Amino acid sequence: MKEGTKAQFQFKNFFIKRSLIEQGDGEPSTEFSIGFDPKAYIDTKQSNFQLHLGVKINDKNNVINIEVYSVANYQFDHQISKDLLNQYFYTNAPAILFPYIRAYISTLTNLSGYKPINLPTLNLTSLREDMEKNTTEVGAEEDDSYSQNK
Repeated sequence: MKEGTKAQFQFKNFFIKRSLIEQGDGEPSTEFSIGFDPKAYIDTKQSNFQLHLGVKINDKNNVINIEVYSVANYQFDHQISKDLLNQYFYTNAPAILFPYIRAYISTLTNLSGYKPINLPTLNLTSLREDMEKNTTEVGAEEDDSYSQNK
């Protein structure tokens, strides 16, 4: 059996920092709008990438409001090219994290007594521009906001 090689960009963990579910009066729609608020921190000294992803979901009738704020940690190889690293950061990182958020929302709604909300699989490449604008490079000892979110 052939042994696999270690990836140059690895998902380490994630956690939900904040979540909210509200259901008002009336019948919720089965059509939802989904919005994203991505922010990222790159610590080149520690080879860490941290993605902060806010997700807001509202049904068409404005009966259901869900907000989830998550943080995911990734590790990368120092020898990786900047172009490839940016591809991992801005395309792959949200795509890796989103299935966990989808599962969380489905479970959260189901355990709350609501009909489970199963979000569709989404192509998140449109987040790239926002993520690039909202990315901060930090040194491990230079920025307290990064280390507090680890």
